[in-house]
Amino acid sequence: MKVNYIFDPGSSNEDSYLIKDNIFGVFDGFGRDNYRDENGKSGGLLASEIVRDTFSKNDKPLKVLAEEANEKIEEKFNDLNLKNHPWSAVWAAVRLKENFFEWVQLADSLILVIYENGSFKLLVDDYDLDGRILPLWVELAEKKEKNIMQVLMARGVFDKLNSEVNKTFGAMNGQKEALSFMKSGREDLKNIKHILLFTDGIFLPKKDPAAPDDWNLFVKLFLEGGLEKVKNYVRNIEESDPYSWKCPRFKQYDDITAISISF
Repeated sequence: MKVNYIFDPGSSNEDSYLIKDNIFGVFDGFGRDNYRDENGKSGGLLASEIVRDTFSKNDKPLKVLAEEANEKIEEKFNDLNLKNHPWSAVWAAVRLKENFFEWVQLADSLILVIYENGSFKLLVDDYDLDGRILPLWVELAEKKEKNIMQVLMARGVFDKLNSEVNKTFGAMNGQKEALSFMKSGREDLKNIKHILLFTDGIFLPKKDPAAPDDWNLFVKLFLEGGLEKVKNYVRNIEESDPYSWKCPRFKQYDDITAISISF
């Protein structure tokens, strides 16, 4: 077994990752406030690290570890007297066993398996969180608006999205409702060549936000040059599109975190 990883913070620096013994995970945090702790860490980063550190114990079923992580985020809010659950994390984790692996994930941190014959499978397919807003982004991009994020924030678009957390889509923020959005399962390792875990920062940018993601190209890039080639493909597009006019996205450079487990 060979393990590789990419950890390349973008403009937000709220991802974290876990590689320990037989457990692996990627964790993507985000926040709605300007909180910083004494070490300068944002709330989103704290949320992702809380989930990471809980999974690193590796002493209970994955779903139970997720429940504990959710409780610890709520405890952190209570310690700081924070209201309205302002930080969240989404994540994906796997634990290897002799002939199979267990997995659990939330939202748009994903797990993809590639088989020995080159075929592949995403373990979940209902992960699109950005599709609620990016069509509005396209309208402003066509007008060459340079501050699209600020315009959408002023319109209250993100406030509306935040009000839907753990109602129409899940994010781990201390609310018990988040747990109902988790997906989990078990996969036989037979014929599997690679297991990939990654946050949404490494999704291939696309011109039409309503179009399906091109996982065929994603897998092709990975098989040609590993996670590094996928990352470089994404970063090159981001560098050439500073205002996100060609490929709508919320920031020029998102955090990229990914792990590959190869057999």
